[in-house]
Amino acid sequence: MINDVNAQASVTPAATTNGLSGPQGGSQGLSYTLSPSYAGMGIEPSNLFAFTGTTSPNQMTMNLLQNLANYTGQPPHMRVGGNTGDTALYNSSYTGYYFQPNPETTGPTDVAYYGPNFFKVINYLPKNTPITYGLPMAYQGPNASQMLLEIANGVVDAFTNIQLFSLEVGNEPDLYVQNKFRPAGWGASQYGTEWSTAVLAVWQQVLQPKGVTKSFFEAACSATTAANHGYRIENLVTTGVATATDNGLYVGGWNQHDYYYYVNVSNYKLTLSELMNLGSTAGQFTEWTSQADQAATTGKPYYLREMGSVGPEGLSGISDTFGNALWTFNFFLFASTVGVQSVQMHMLQDSYGSPWQPVVMADGTQPYVRPAYSAWAAMAQLNGAGCQTQIAPLTINNIPNGYTNRLGAYAAYDAGNLQSVVLINTQVAYSSQGQNINTQQVSFSMPTNMAGKTFYISLLTAPGADALNNTQWNGYDYAQNGDGSAKKVNTQTQTAVVGSDGTLTLTVRDSQALVANLGSQIGSTNNKPNSKACKNFSTVNSTGTGSGFKATSGFASHLPLSLGAIIGIAAGGGSALLILLGLIIFCCVRRARRRRAAKMNDSAAALLPPAY
Repeated sequence: MINDVNAQASVTPAATTNGLSGPQGGSQGLSYTLSPSYAGMGIEPSNLFAFTGTTSPNQMTMNLLQNLANYTGQPPHMRVGGNTGDTALYNSSYTGYYFQPNPETTGPTDVAYYGPNFFKVINYLPKNTPITYGLPMAYQGPNASQMLLEIANGVVDAFTNIQLFSLEVGNEPDLYVQNKFRPAGWGASQYGTEWSTAVLAVWQQVLQPKGVTKSFFEAACSATTAANHGYRIENLVTTGVATATDNGLYVGGWNQHDYYYYVNVSNYKLTLSELMNLGSTAGQFTEWTSQADQAATTGKPYYLREMGSVGPEGLSGISDTFGNALWTFNFFLFASTVGVQSVQMHMLQDSYGSPWQPVVMADGTQPYVRPAYSAWAAMAQLNGAGCQTQIAPLTINNIPNGYTNRLGAYAAYDAGNLQSVVLINTQVAYSSQGQNINTQQVSFSMPTNMAGKTFYISLLTAPGADALNNTQWNGYDYAQNGDGSAKKVNTQTQTAVVGSDGTLTLTVRDSQALVANLGSQIGSTNNKPNSKACKNFSTVNSTGTGSGFKATSGFASHLPLSLGAIIGIAAGGGSALLILLGLIIFCCVRRARRRRAAKMNDSAAALLPPAY
């Protein structure tokens, strides 16, 4: 049975100012121009060698990262940082691999040590990989200052194959008291003082002699501003982060961490269906959307350097499924439209949430590629190598019963011109349903000059949301070869033509996503760097009028924020610097059945998002 629903749709050109606009007022809007390295990963320092290899590179890791570099012209942005890096000492005489227990530990901030090979293996990553490196701040021993400088020198001198993009000082200081790194009463003010002291020392004694700009450091480094309001940007700009660093000239960006769900911390039991509820993702991210607005007011980019669907190690049956791939793809798109300018999903060697398993697990499981990796591939090909991609959210109206918070849509623009439409269906379908899985048709009214234009369809698909393998993106499977290389498994070409009335109708199955690209298959023509655009993109600062790739100046107006400005960012007033995308979307949805009419499985019905 097909139930028709009358509706209209409208997709308009992107609204830009000097090639850039951004989200406004805590709501979604046109993204900043995306870095080709936008969708990246983070590696817990104690797990680094599992991903990189030791005496030789881990070939699966290198292949998977190179795939993405081939799509965007640059490898994904990698962060090397986490608690284990903040609580380990550097021993220049240690010639082995892996972290070693410190036999002379004095407490929780010096429990392990590592040596020069730690820096060596990071160089295994694909050439020009941008790296954000976490310097320690937790340790306060008598040689703490000397060790900080020794590590900073080691990082700067050792990275010859890759690009050191920024330095993060301290990991999640809002948890320092809880982790017994600092005494009770220590807080954001003390953090600002310690952070600025460390930053000034590193710049003056390590970076300045090498001609490196001041704005090379990322501030905040907190786990959650929702739990500790002192680490909100509106407050940090009143601490030493700004006042002791030439009013923020040393701040290259704001470094935020988050997890959609955290085991033994989140106050409800997560299900695969709830993870795939698009409304719950937006709800969980409300606080960080506000923080992105505050970052915009300061004129500094907002980076999500540690993120994941489930922390710390994922959940079997959720994190390792295709449903998590759909969540990840949607999150990359969603985050860009609320002002996040780089996302690093955190990886552990034994986490169900890591996009691949780099080494043999304790239970004997061999290295393999999880379904989630396909989300990076999809995002990379959508982004492309032209350094001119922006993402905008589309609102779908007339959604059928049972599909609330299950259908999502985005538009991708290249140099301000509509290039792709993304449609995501997160209604849970199980592999056991076989061909008896519902589909949805969504119709978009395109700009009038697009009548007769052909859009080429690329699918992000698997047998079901619960699938652990047989995931495909754009006809490729990244797991079948066993080494992370891409294998073409589907050569069929699907297209959709814009009708004479300007309507583009796209069909997406439950638990599936698609990208409809104008004029060619996505990834076939947008994988060549635009040298002029990419050069401009990498050199423009982030003052609210540039691309925001890397900040090179102080807070907005180079003056301390006024009381009015502080109140403004507290209320989401950072929107004054940005232009909201004026999209009015009316979409029509048709409900269709495959093969035979069947009653919907109750377990696939949309759930209300939990209270946060």
